[in-house]
Amino acid sequence: MSLEIPYVKSDSGPRSEETVILCNLPTHPYNRHSRVTKMSDTQRMYAAVAGAFRSERLVYRAFQDNEEDRSFAYNQLASDALTRGLADPSVHRPTSRQMQDGYIDSMLKTTVMYNLICLPEKDPRTGKEKLTPIGIMNVKDLPQYQRRAIFGVSIMPAYQSQGYGSEAVGWIMDWVFKWGGYHSLTLGASMYNERAVRAYKKAGFKLEGVSRETIYRDRKWWDSIQMSILEHEWEALRGIKTVKDAAA
Repeated sequence: MSLEIPYVKSDSGPRSEETVILCNLPTHPYNRHSRVTKMSDTQRMYAAVAGAFRSERLVYRAFQDNEEDRSFAYNQLASDALTRGLADPSVHRPTSRQMQDGYIDSMLKTTVMYNLICLPEKDPRTGKEKLTPIGIMNVKDLPQYQRRAIFGVSIMPAYQSQGYGSEAVGWIMDWVFKWGGYHSLTLGASMYNERAVRAYKKAGFKLEGVSRETIYRDRKWWDSIQMSILEHEWEALRGIKTVKDAAA
């Protein structure tokens, strides 16, 4: 999906016939002009800010410390044995609501970002946008390193295998390097979660190391891996000039 970049009207100078396009920018009141002048840095910043919490199909909103969001996290994610077993390398056992609430309390205190992944839908009665949660994600600092973050993503079973997880990972990468000011982004995965490992490789993550036989599942020991992507690798993937190149 491509939408017009916001245009800030100016009465000075003729308008060109150029139409500037920004991928993945959500519908926004600024998007009223198909004919725009050459974009200034300020105008491009407006466009980036307006679309910062959206990707092509998804919206990312902050987790609210209320019963609705806590119930979603427990009933739709933590209570599903397969979803939890793939995301959590600890001992595979049922999770209580109290355990999940304790985990959420920790996430709210220690993460840089703890968001619900939502599908936007227009309410036919009011015409307003309604956000339906389908997953959850977090980004955390790794204080023992400089400008390095780690992340996690979980998608509801009903919405898996539809590309939403990969889209969310791409958005996290963009946020980390465009807005978070980080230099590297890392993750951990179990080797039995083959689909996730393939998705991370496709997204641009590279293998950093293997921890041998660290996860016990169904009487078998599995390796876990660490993967990462660096800022300049993300820039190359997105076709973005480095700060140094842009200044030249």
